[in-house]
Amino acid sequence: MGYLGTPIDTRNTFQSLQGKRFNGDGSTTDFTLDVAPGNVLDIEVFVGNVRQDPNSAYTLSGTTLTFTGAPPSGTNNIYVVHQAKSVGTIDPPATETIAKTFSGNVTMSGTNTLSGATTVSGALTASGGATISGTTPTLTIGDAGAEDAKIVFDGNAQDYHIGLDDSSDDLVIGKGSALGTTTHMSFDENGHILQPLQSAFTAKLGLTASNVTGDSTAFTLVNYQTETIDRNADFNPTNGTFTAPVTGLYLLTFRFHLQNIATNHNDNQVKIETSNQSHSILGEVGSSSIGFSGSLNVTGSLIVDMDANDTVTMLVDFRGGSKVVDVHEDSFFMGYLLG
Repeated sequence: MGYLGTPIDTRNTFQSLQGKRFNGDGSTTDFTLDVAPGNVLDIEVFVGNVRQDPNSAYTLSGTTLTFTGAPPSGTNNIYVVHQAKSVGTIDPPATETIAKTFSGNVTMSGTNTLSGATTVSGALTASGGATISGTTPTLTIGDAGAEDAKIVFDGNAQDYHIGLDDSSDDLVIGKGSALGTTTHMSFDENGHILQPLQSAFTAKLGLTASNVTGDSTAFTLVNYQTETIDRNADFNPTNGTFTAPVTGLYLLTFRFHLQNIATNHNDNQVKIETSNQSHSILGEVGSSSIGFSGSLNVTGSLIVDMDANDTVTMLVDFRGGSKVVDVHEDSFFMGYLLG
């Protein structure tokens, strides 16, 4: 039968068991063997046909056999039988062109090429990079069983994972090594993409701010009574300030219901005020242009570029008259991190 891999070395690597005889003289304790055993249990030592205890009668250091007591004088009265000899190393070829199945843990160091289907049962450790090539290279994780399957990126300060959450049948990307603990993004079988931790907020004033502008007072909307959304807790309802958690583009929207606007109110403004820019939404509107109600609904939206820790607030500034303009309680301020 042929062998797979490096041919057998019949001259040296595989050899028959060996033996060695010595003459005792009553004083010599060290004797030199032809082959270095792996340990004291790899040889059988006899003195006068009596086998010696490997745990106490002798020790080994390389090819030197040392007795704890000098054997008596005699011709060939000491003999050593090697139980086994080190058989060296057989190197497999760099490329195997057959399917392989490994049972148990497998560690690969250096360059290893496997051609064909390869199945590893147990932990697989590769020291170095791994390349999958071919016409249709495929890496399959899982065996169609009812279990989670994942890839874990083991970082210095933080771990991340990509995996299949079998309980929801979602592909998820998240922090840590365990699925379902901190999911940053998920994809379901219908193509819906969720970002459950993406920064977003929706705040309702909930309490009418009365007589806050109309005389050129720039009123900052504060004391929002209700936060229906505040992912990542970036919005402070007390002072009406949103703080950008990261550098990116943010969609900011609002809907304000303003009351008691008079005909002499002019050069009126609703502003989105960021750390480095003021964005005016409304201007030159008085009650004469909106009928006799004296009320106005103002809506607007804007995409702004914000650096991390930049802030944004909403301002109302009506001018030319007295301070009688109210911001009704049914007024909203909303924002979302686009990316």
